[in-house]
Amino acid sequence: MAIDKQISNAWLMASFDLGIEVTAPFSLINNKGEEVQYEAHIKNFGDPMGTVIGSIGDEDIYEINDEDVRSERGFHVSDLAVSYRIYNRQLFIDTLNDWMWFGEKGKEPSWYTSKHWSAKPD
Repeated sequence: MAIDKQISNAWLMASFDLGIEVTAPFSLINNKGEEVQYEAHIKNFGDPMGTVIGSIGDEDIYEINDEDVRSERGFHVSDLAVSYRIYNRQLFIDTLNDWMWFGEKGKEPSWYTSKHWSAKPD
């Protein structure tokens, strides 16, 4: 199974620009002892263990695992659309705000607002 390298690269760009911790690509070992690769792990967002992202339509992830190893290991799971292949600062900030900060209190990035996409404007 091949990962979407463009999504991985866009998250590496986000890491540099937004000052967040990203490992891309990122792999986990499933219950069968097989390595499963994902596009990236974004630390401190989505869950205390961070978010592990895949790409929408990557059914191979589930076929190999029977279930999603990301959630089994305690990570927040998000499968992203092709719009994440190109780094768009505001889209990535909005996504990270929606996932929420789970890192150390007071260490949030300066751009972080915690505003969810579903939140109504003031």
